[in-house]
Amino acid sequence: MLAPYLETICARGQIGIALTTSEALVHPAGGGRALVGTNPIGIGIPAAPDPFVLDMSTAAISAGQVIAHAHRGEQLPAGCAVDADGAPTRDPERAIAGSIAPFGGGKGYGLALGFELLVALLSETALGTDVLGTLDAEHPATKGDLFLVFDPAAIGRPDPARYLAAYLAEVRASAPAPGIERVLVPGDRMRAERERRLADGIPYPAALWRRLLALEGGEASDA
Repeated sequence: MLAPYLETICARGQIGIALTTSEALVHPAGGGRALVGTNPIGIGIPAAPDPFVLDMSTAAISAGQVIAHAHRGEQLPAGCAVDADGAPTRDPERAIAGSIAPFGGGKGYGLALGFELLVALLSETALGTDVLGTLDAEHPATKGDLFLVFDPAAIGRPDPARYLAAYLAEVRASAPAPGIERVLVPGDRMRAERERRLADGIPYPAALWRRLLALEGGEASDA
């Protein structure tokens, strides 16, 4: 959810770095209790023909993906989560009651904890299990956000898009690994998916659609 902010920054010809915290959904490396947020990082850099936009969680899987797997009745990838007892699980319902793993073990945990401390300290917001209000409607949000915005012109780079275009084109044109259609740059998949969703609509699991209709007092239909 950082990408739209970064796209706005890039559209102004500026570079953006965004850090944000969340409820404690991730267990420390070697632990089994949720004490750290999924704590995403976003980086946006103007480039041609499209900006470089990285928007990633420091968790092995996002909380939204866990919930989506539960709605679809699908198992999680192995190694993404533990249950309430700290045992590895692929069951999304058990994962919701437990915690998500950090990506890359200690590396993802280190980044997540570093971002947690940095954001909370500089924005004077809550830490760990004291972060509330983004997964419910009962508590005021106590999470924090940190945005760093740089003007490339200030260091003699008034046209970063042109400076970076050739290299990013080389990356995109590089030979893909077997079974992969083509090499992408962060932000490419997001833009392609946005165009598909705008043209074809947003698919919902039937069970979730029925729940949404029930909230509106409508009649359930799988059409």
